[in-house]
Amino acid sequence: MQDKIRILIGYDASSQSKKAVNEAITIAKKFSGFIKVISVYGRGYREKAETSVIEVKETLKKEKVEYDVEIVQGSNPAKILETTAKKEDFGLIVIGSRGLGNTASMLLGSVSRQIVSNAQCNVLVVKNP
Repeated sequence: MQDKIRILIGYDASSQSKKAVNEAITIAKKFSGFIKVISVYGRGYREKAETSVIEVKETLKKEKVEYDVEIVQGSNPAKILETTAKKEDFGLIVIGSRGLGNTASMLLGSVSRQIVSNAQCNVLVVKNP
């Protein structure tokens, strides 16, 4: 059994992903956890991704939780998060939900739905109020 919970967060600087970070911080503080934030960006958007994680780094540092932040180029955030969670032995993935609804989600694909369906660890989907 692990001493600390290992939490992986999918982050895209949206309000939903910021809420996911806050939920993960609450859990990490309660259970002496480690947080890893992954921001997945498309080709040509590295600088934007680097800028977007500045705020989350400041938040994690201020909250005094153990953390790592990584930006990864790719086109399938769900697959990247699932693979990282499995490879690095994370016990929980926390991700925001855009709340597109069933029809839009089916047409566009939903990162949170893919992760819930395919991840080999627990998943917390943080929904909009």
